[in-house]
Amino acid sequence: MHNEQPFAASAPPRPLVPGPVIALAWLLFSGFMVLLMFAQNLSAGTPTHWGETLGGRLLHGLLWGLLTPVVFALATRFDLTEPRRRLTNLLVHAAASYSLTLVYRLAYAGLMSAWGVLPGGFSLTAVVENANSWVPIYWMLLCMAYAVQYRERFRQGQVQAARLETQLVQAQLQALKMQLQPHFLFNSLNAVSALMGTDVKAARRMLAQLSQFLRLVLDGSDTQEVTLAQELHLTRLYLEIEQTRFPDRLAVAYHIAPGTEAAILPALLLQPVVENAVRHGLAPQAGVGELAISARRQADRLLVQVQDNGRGTADTAVRGIGLRNLESRLATRYGSDYAVRVETAPGQGYCLHLSLPFQAASPAPLAA
Repeated sequence: MHNEQPFAASAPPRPLVPGPVIALAWLLFSGFMVLLMFAQNLSAGTPTHWGETLGGRLLHGLLWGLLTPVVFALATRFDLTEPRRRLTNLLVHAAASYSLTLVYRLAYAGLMSAWGVLPGGFSLTAVVENANSWVPIYWMLLCMAYAVQYRERFRQGQVQAARLETQLVQAQLQALKMQLQPHFLFNSLNAVSALMGTDVKAARRMLAQLSQFLRLVLDGSDTQEVTLAQELHLTRLYLEIEQTRFPDRLAVAYHIAPGTEAAILPALLLQPVVENAVRHGLAPQAGVGELAISARRQADRLLVQVQDNGRGTADTAVRGIGLRNLESRLATRYGSDYAVRVETAPGQGYCLHLSLPFQAASPAPLAA
């Protein structure tokens, strides 16, 4: 039985706008409305009833200040920018707009009536009939919530783009360090030298594979995202080199479902995982090492699996550098919208499961 180790921490959601900022905004708005009403009464030559004017506007700001976080929370929970649930969320907001406005009018009329400054006194019928005239405030707040959300997403996108660029460089350096360190490069060249005396064609083939592999790694230095097909091509080249070195000790199987090759994923994501499986999972054991790479689509998710039949481990708390770097890159690219799971047990190898959002690359335009 494999030990399963899911690990994908998600930070608690932050409010769109901090409470003190909301309170200050409504206080300033209330003050502006008081000055506006005073100026209108002054220009019309009518006296200003300060109890109704000042108290009413401050109470108005206080009540909507308390309801604003509720509107912002509903904006996040029932996101109108999500195409699949837009109609359902729109109906929810339509009901919420009237319900919250009715709550506001009931509280406002009740408190103003208790204070004795509500013209005509409290009337439930009048409150219900006039509630519709205040519904636009809900939609105004909803638009503000999405404006703030869009600005925050844009800012986070810029930050994530900078982080992705930095992490891509780090990943490339790490990949180059792993791929070009003496044990790999020198062993490959030594294998070529040995093959020259027994199988010249195999030696030439291995040199061509090594050259193409290094060229792809270096040529992709400015690429942040690639298709699954491109990542698999690089991975195949690496594994073909290893199979040329050890023709009877490494068996590789690919199970790539049709339609998944166009899926987009971070560059240099899969190849280091495969290399780690070969170096640490398969190389130390005797006999034939088996490696299986699979990819399939499930609804709007891309599911990738890398499995070996190596030694495995009982120490489920061990986290290698490669695995930590992998999760860090995925968290930067996808936030919490990803999943990583590792299954391992002594004598049963490792199985790495990745779940990513499925995003297909746009088809290349036809040449004119």
